[in-house]
Amino acid sequence: MDTLTLVGLLALAVALVIGALRHFAASQPDRREAAVPAPRESRPQSGYTEAKTRFVEPPSRSPFQLLNSTEQVLYHRLREAMPNMIIFAQVGMAQLAQLRGRKAVDELRAVLGRGVDFIVCRDDFAILAAIELTWPAPEGYDRPDPETAKREALEKLGIPLIVFRPNQLPDPETISREIAEAIVRRNHLESERLRRQGGPLSRSSCF
Repeated sequence: MDTLTLVGLLALAVALVIGALRHFAASQPDRREAAVPAPRESRPQSGYTEAKTRFVEPPSRSPFQLLNSTEQVLYHRLREAMPNMIIFAQVGMAQLAQLRGRKAVDELRAVLGRGVDFIVCRDDFAILAAIELTWPAPEGYDRPDPETAKREALEKLGIPLIVFRPNQLPDPETISREIAEAIVRRNHLESERLRRQGGPLSRSSCF
């Protein structure tokens, strides 16, 4: 075999090896593309979170402030509408239930961890009404409505609940009218409660 023939065979062998390597590389998947994670599917937010987004700007609350800015506005309007009444803020349901005794605490155990924005009392500290500043539950809310549950619990204690919306704060005149109607409801709730218990109704019998 002469030199020229040998060189030709070597060149052919190299070409075949290079071709085989290229074919093998083309048949392998691109690992860089496989390493890219698939985008996560966005999860719809719960209905209650959607209700909070109705605030154009969430009410601000500085450190150590009991009430946020919207609640403070309502508090001052309550004071203006009821200068002779005593108003307490952020009262716990457990505290209200305890005023009725152990039986009431046991019956309302499911809501004892909640609170009420405002409690309105006479000058002798007898409770007249509760006031809540909250958004309504959105349509299609698949859990018990917190507002309804709190209203029913308070009525079992003989306390009517007045609800105002953060984007529709009432003026003092509206507040006075709502309180007058709540006092009528309070007297009715108390008379019904005492009738079930067989006790007499008195001016200070509520608390």
